[in-house]
Amino acid sequence: MLTIDRRLLTHFDLILFSLTVAIPLVGLVVLYSAGYDPDFSVDFLGWLNLEFHSSACFKQGVYLLGGLVAMTIGMMAPTQTFQRYAFVLYGGALILLVAVAGFGVVVNGSRRWLDVGLFKLQPAEFMKLGLIVTMARVLAKSPPKNNAAYAFRELVVPAFFILAPMALIAQQPDLGTALSLGIVGVCQILFVGIRPKVLVGVMLAVCVLAYPAWNSLHEYQQRRIMVLLNPESDPQGSGYHITQSKIAVGSGELFGKGFQKGTQTQLEFLPEHTTDFVFSVLAEEWGFVGCTLMIALFFCLLAAMLRVAHRSRDLFACLLVVGITSQIFAHIVINIGMVIGLMPVVGIPLPLVSYGGSSLLSILFGLGIVQGVSMRRTLFRPG
Repeated sequence: MLTIDRRLLTHFDLILFSLTVAIPLVGLVVLYSAGYDPDFSVDFLGWLNLEFHSSACFKQGVYLLGGLVAMTIGMMAPTQTFQRYAFVLYGGALILLVAVAGFGVVVNGSRRWLDVGLFKLQPAEFMKLGLIVTMARVLAKSPPKNNAAYAFRELVVPAFFILAPMALIAQQPDLGTALSLGIVGVCQILFVGIRPKVLVGVMLAVCVLAYPAWNSLHEYQQRRIMVLLNPESDPQGSGYHITQSKIAVGSGELFGKGFQKGTQTQLEFLPEHTTDFVFSVLAEEWGFVGCTLMIALFFCLLAAMLRVAHRSRDLFACLLVVGITSQIFAHIVINIGMVIGLMPVVGIPLPLVSYGGSSLLSILFGLGIVQGVSMRRTLFRPG
C-alpha cells in the first residue's frame, strides 16, 4: 500500500532529494540550448501559444514532472513490496524485451522501442530496475555459505538472470545498455563477496571469449571500437561523433563560450547533442568549470546514495541501493568517457540530463526507492 507513516518523514533525506531535483533542473538549462529552435513554440490545445524555443527542453520538463510522481511512488512503496514482486518486475520487463524483438520500432537501424501511442517506450530502461531488484532478492535469499564469499556453482543462477536480458538487448542492437546491465549485476555480486579464484576464473573466461565476442559484433560496432584508437582514420564516418565531440569539449576551455553560443552545437556539427552528447554541449558552453560543477553534483549524489546503503540494516535493501547506485555510476562514467574519446560510442545517456522519458522515469523511480530505504532504515531487522 502506497502510504507513508508521518514518523518516517523525520528520516527524509533532504540532501538526496535536493541533488535528485537539482541535477535534472541543470539538465533542462543545457537541453534548452542544445535543442534550441527559433521556429518552435508550444501550443496548448489551440487557445494558448507559448514562445518556448526548445522542443527537447519542453518535453523533458514534462517527463521530469512525471518522473517526480514516479519518484514519489517509489518512495512510498515499502521496500518489502519490491522484494515480494521482484520476479514479476523482471518477468514483465523480459516479456517487453521479447516484444521489442518481435515488433519493436526501428530507429536509426536499431529496434529498441515499443510504440504505445502517445510515446515510444524503451523496455531496456525498465529492465535495469527489474534486474537490480531481482538480483537483490536472489543474493539476499541465497548468501554465500558459511558467511564466506560466493563459489562458482553459487553464481550459476545469478549469472542466468544477468545474461538473459543482456542477450536480448545486445541483439537490438544496444551494446552499451547490455554492458551496463552486466556491470550492475556484477557490482551487486562483488558487494556480497566472491572468492578470489572464482574472480580470476571469470576474468580468464572473459579473455578467452573476447575473440568470438568481437566476431559477433556488428560491423559498425567494430568500427566504433577501432576508431577509438585513431578517430582521424575515418573523420566523416565512424570517427565523426568522437571528433566533433572532442572539438566541442576542447573549445569550451575554462569558462566556456556562453549560453547558446556554442558553435558546434548551434550550427549542428555535434550529432545527438540532446541525448548521447549532451555533456559536450555543457563543456562547450560552460567550460571546464561547468563540467567540474556537474561532476561534483553527480559525486555528491552517489555519495548520498552510498550513505543510505551503509546505514541500511537489511541486506536486500542494501543490495537494492548498491544496484541503483552502480547503474547511475556506470552511465556517468561511460557517457563522459565516450564524449571525451576515452570509450567507444555505445549510446549510453547521461543520467538525469540527457533527453529521454524512459531513462528519466526509471532513474527517478529508482532514486525514490533509495529515498524510501533511507526513510525506513530503522524499521529493518538485520538480514
